[in-house]
Amino acid sequence: MFSNLRGYASVFVCSLVILFGVHSSLVAQGSRSVLGLMPAEGSLSVGSEVQGALSSADMRSARDAYMEAWDLEGQAGESVTLDLISDDFDAHLYVDGPGLESTLSDTDAGGACHSRLTFTFLETGTFRVIASSEYSRQTGTYILRASSEPGPTAGYACGGMNPAFLDDLPTDGRVLSIGETVSSSLTGASQTIPEGKKAEAWLLEGRAGETVTVTYRSDAFDCYLYITGPGIQEVMTDDDGAGDLDSRLDITFPVDGTYRVIASVLSSGEGPYSIRVEETLGMHELPPDAGFISVGEIHTGWLTDADPEIEAGRNGQVWALEGMAGDTYTIDLMSEDFDAYLYFVGPGIIDPRSNDDGGEGRNSRITVTLPEDGTYRVIASALYLSDSGSYQLQVTARER
Repeated sequence: MFSNLRGYASVFVCSLVILFGVHSSLVAQGSRSVLGLMPAEGSLSVGSEVQGALSSADMRSARDAYMEAWDLEGQAGESVTLDLISDDFDAHLYVDGPGLESTLSDTDAGGACHSRLTFTFLETGTFRVIASSEYSRQTGTYILRASSEPGPTAGYACGGMNPAFLDDLPTDGRVLSIGETVSSSLTGASQTIPEGKKAEAWLLEGRAGETVTVTYRSDAFDCYLYITGPGIQEVMTDDDGAGDLDSRLDITFPVDGTYRVIASVLSSGEGPYSIRVEETLGMHELPPDAGFISVGEIHTGWLTDADPEIEAGRNGQVWALEGMAGDTYTIDLMSEDFDAYLYFVGPGIIDPRSNDDGGEGRNSRITVTLPEDGTYRVIASALYLSDSGSYQLQVTARER
């Protein structure tokens, strides 16, 4: 008989939703919300938690999501944090009650796919807390918690990697050092992380404020790189930052400590791989290994993936240009092998100048008046990370 009553109530609530035009946000005015018409699963008090489960026996919202209601007694002036926690579905939390002009709602503020709402009761009375899901007809168990103060969140985004899975991976003596390249292989015996992906963990010592670049390459599979450790609020990830199917991450260590670099795959695969850790230099610090530019002459170079990283995974070759304040130069980077990308940095230039197609076709051009005397850097690069080949660089001076 009780199930029949629930069925009648469900039809009644759905009718009200249609009648009053309540949409997916379930916006309502005060206690007149249709949420107040739902039967309560039980009561909840500040400082306690309850367990529940969304199922096909529950009522459905206008968004076609299952809902369960709980009563919460509130005292005017008292603050509360409500957490809806579930590993089975993407949580969506609603609160309605006296003093609220509209229904409060949240989906992912609790970290992971958990919901969180923090507010102060404006009036004393019974509030209605609704546990639901973000997507249609999701089911599963959940915890609904009411706290006087906000506690820590899950620490990773909805759909992201739980750092606990990465912290549990054995390192088996694998250690990374700055300036070195290491090699290993993902095999059938390698550990797995969620979705059945093979993974190996490496340890890397970091000092607060130090910045390094981690490059992860393989010809056997599509690389996927993770970095976690002290002071990192959310797991760092990268798929194709190094071009092709290789990964690259720049990390500035927030505190001194031991960090974890995890070599994994985007979806599946096994085979050999390499990881290299390098100190990250700003463009102003890059050595001009390509040589000095003679104004008016055409210089030829060959860009490769072995050249230093300049920005966003691009490799580049660095040339030096001597100049005086007030000198005006036009710099042309030309190539028939790749889409040219040109950078210019130096004294008095806070933000590097850059250009893609300022020249003819896919060639780059920058015209600049030097703000100070000194040595400037002209950096030849390619728009696309995997591009390489020959190029020509020319600098012409404008008469004062």
